[in-house]
Amino acid sequence: METLEGDDAGREGDLPRPARFFDAAFVVTSGLVLLAMMLMTLFDVVGRYFFNAPLGFAFEMTQIGMAVMVFCALPSVTLRGTHVTVGLFEQLFVGRLALVRDLLWLAVIAASCGALAWKLSGLAQRFLRYGDRTSVLHLHTGWIAWLGVVCLALSALAAVYLAICRLRER
Repeated sequence: METLEGDDAGREGDLPRPARFFDAAFVVTSGLVLLAMMLMTLFDVVGRYFFNAPLGFAFEMTQIGMAVMVFCALPSVTLRGTHVTVGLFEQLFVGRLALVRDLLWLAVIAASCGALAWKLSGLAQRFLRYGDRTSVLHLHTGWIAWLGVVCLALSALAAVYLAICRLRER
């Protein structure tokens, strides 16, 4: 499967050093969160079935972990151009038409992520202002929402960066 931007874009060697650092940080964070969720699920299942003592916070932590994992993976997926794509009409887009298609989709990605970041920032402010917390561990949900805002904004910037790189190729 070809990436959105073609074979040459999105390679780690082509990225500036700060982008590579943040990309690696987000990938490692997502991986560690996924590992922690798997271990927690293992301990929860073992505790539930063998000791009749499940982890009372496992469901809540799984919800938070999923949010953190998805938010942290999104900038890397965008920067690498590895969104899920379907190539039904790929043979129709060659040359300049492929460039227009790529730029259009990158604009849609940037606008969508930017709009979601803007909307989520209002919700994050409201969560913190009202003191919203999770029910078991009493964690502030606003901070998780702000992580989403940052990651969505970085994803929008990554899409703009890829569009600029794609234009420079031509």
